[in-house]
Amino acid sequence: MKEPINVTVKIEVSGDCVYYRPVGKVTLEQGAELVDQAIVYARDRALLKLLFNCTELVGFPSPTLPQRYFIVRGWAQTAQGRVQVAMAARPEMIDPEKFGITVARNAGLTAEVYPTEPEAVAWLQSGSDK
Repeated sequence: MKEPINVTVKIEVSGDCVYYRPVGKVTLEQGAELVDQAIVYARDRALLKLLFNCTELVGFPSPTLPQRYFIVRGWAQTAQGRVQVAMAARPEMIDPEKFGITVARNAGLTAEVYPTEPEAVAWLQSGSDK
């Protein structure tokens, strides 16, 4: 049985971008599911860009490389090549080699991760796919 998620989410839409800012304590699996739900939200509304700020999600350790691989592959499948994803994450959650970003791109998901929301937004708005 899944644990209930106790998270507050602020969703803001501006132009072709959705800003998704959850706050709360979650497991890694719950956090990954929140990103998946945000991708569905953007995809189903034909919003081309998603900013997911997970800096206020706590309760889980930095994902291992295998966890990153499988989680990101799932997000790529959900996005169906129709949503560009920028993530803001606490520095200790970002793999120095950005393994998850490499996996995302190899799976057809244009994505990037930054330690702050302004950096992530700047990348999204730049129109860059790298």
